[in-house]
Amino acid sequence: MKRILWETYFDTSVTRKMGRRVKKNFPSHKLFDILKSMSLNFSVVEAKYPKSPSRIVRRIEVEWEGSKEELIKKIELSSSNVT
Repeated sequence: MKRILWETYFDTSVTRKMGRRVKKNFPSHKLFDILKSMSLNFSVVEAKYPKSPSRIVRRIEVEWEGSKEELIKKIELSSSNVT
């Protein structure tokens, strides 16, 4: 099943109200390295973020059988393993 993740979820310069879903110390510049290290199949396209339609960000489609929240938590936990 494909899960849609927006790059904004991992952007530490964005407030939680505007869509950030990870802690402020998340290494957002290493997001794609983290996804690769987790051996996840994913694709990336640019799209308008629904909460802020004037902003174009990357939309990440990930093959994942669990919930989106489980995936985000797993990515956040894996961030400490990527150097």
